[in-house]
Amino acid sequence: MQNTHPISLSQLTFSWQDGTEVFTELSTIFAAGRTGLVGPNGTGKTALLRLIATELTPSSGTVVTTSSIAYLPQKLTLHTQQSVTDLLGLSAKRRALADVLAGREERMSENLELIGDDWDLEERAVALLAGYGLPAMGTEFLDRTVGTLSGGEAMIAALAGLELGARPITLLDEPTNNLDRTARERLYQAVERWRGTLVVATHDRALLERVDAIAELRPVRNRAWTGERVQLLRHGGNWDSYTEALESERESAQRMVRDAGARLATEKRQRIEAETKIARRAKQGRKAASGMPAILANERRKHAEQSAGKARGTMGERESEAALALADAKDALPSETRIRIALPDTGVPSGRTVLDAPASLVSLGQLYDGGTHLEHDARLSLRGPERVTLSGPNGVGKTTLLNALAVNASVPVGYLRQRIAAGVDDWEGLEDTLSVLENVRAAAPHAVLSDVREQLARFHFRGELVNQPVGELSGGERFRVALARILLAQPAPQLLILDEPTNNLDLASVEQLLSALGDYQGALIVSSHDEAFLELLAPEREWQLRRGAAAATNS
Repeated sequence: MQNTHPISLSQLTFSWQDGTEVFTELSTIFAAGRTGLVGPNGTGKTALLRLIATELTPSSGTVVTTSSIAYLPQKLTLHTQQSVTDLLGLSAKRRALADVLAGREERMSENLELIGDDWDLEERAVALLAGYGLPAMGTEFLDRTVGTLSGGEAMIAALAGLELGARPITLLDEPTNNLDRTARERLYQAVERWRGTLVVATHDRALLERVDAIAELRPVRNRAWTGERVQLLRHGGNWDSYTEALESERESAQRMVRDAGARLATEKRQRIEAETKIARRAKQGRKAASGMPAILANERRKHAEQSAGKARGTMGERESEAALALADAKDALPSETRIRIALPDTGVPSGRTVLDAPASLVSLGQLYDGGTHLEHDARLSLRGPERVTLSGPNGVGKTTLLNALAVNASVPVGYLRQRIAAGVDDWEGLEDTLSVLENVRAAAPHAVLSDVREQLARFHFRGELVNQPVGELSGGERFRVALARILLAQPAPQLLILDEPTNNLDLASVEQLLSALGDYQGALIVSSHDEAFLELLAPEREWQLRRGAAAATNS
């Protein structure tokens, strides 16, 4: 029978070179339309996209696609020598256009065929990039290299290239990471009108609201943190439909745990009652046997012991089955992911100066505080436990400003830096060879060991897991170590600076970050394009960086 699905996976098995198993006999299909691919960090979302794009080869099984594929990976910033033209996929056409316009006769017919009707491709490309919010003022922007762009600008250029190319099957891996508000809105609009098959791995809830189906990679046992085989579950509908289904699933799992617990309690009670009856009958039998002939008494005792042993065996089996059913029900129950932690030392009195820095620290754009333009001789100030967002387009200098503010703070600072630099894919300060406990104690060397272990338990590191090397942890676990290292540091951070903290985080990790920040009592500056995250964080003020030309227009 001919395959009618754009993407089909059959008995797919794949492991990394070090032997780490990712997929075992995974079978599924991706239908035409828009599918959001979700799941905890480390379950293999990127690996699955790379297998579909033929960048990886499965150990066994097959990947069948019906059309050509366009694939946009996460790590564009690693290819620093690529040009914007390369990202747009226009290199060959631009060379052909240049040759034709220069009057070069060699390969003229081939060049004309390649150009087709796209004589204005450069102008259209510049207009498309400008529509995404990039500072593309002319065709010279097309010659810039990725190394001269911010992470967000490089992603925008690549996304624009996919929109121009319009392949039948498109795969996107975390496309909204590092995108500013304008670029995200443009991407959302592109997804809404997408034709063909789109599979997008993302934790962006606003983007997931715009898909037709959700495909979830989930460990076979929900309560397992690592080392579990994953399954792919399909949910019809967008993010709202998916979360409703998850809530129903959670309620059902909780009901199963309650029912299994009640059954186990009943079996235990019945076993105890049966043991009591057996003991009572044995006592009565011994009393009756005292007046019987020895042969008859021994026969009755033997029969009673056999009957009691059989009853004990039956009751024991039923109790064991109930205990196994309870364990299975607990395994099906989604794990508690929230972080609840006491951080009293991070508190700041309402009148205390946390930050008082000159606005001249802004080196690229122009800064606004609540809509009011700040001149270079103005002051950037924070007092008490204020929460401020720093917004602005890609490449305007937000990270540069945050770095300067961290140095000028009047209180201890905890800084969770953005992970977009070339070759960097981890949280600052983590040492792979050190354990979870050792990494955290490095930031709090004088802390009492038992206190640190107790606090780490609130970050879901319990028992021997605190002694596991960080290099062996999943992405979500590494994030929790990095967060614990900052929040449990000595002295305690009374100003927390977060630079795009939700980039590359799965949804469970975002919830953990929000729950931990709910217990944080100090001041906070956060730069993020994640509108859903910012809404839940509920900041009180907004600093806005604008490009020079935009600032002059809007002032």
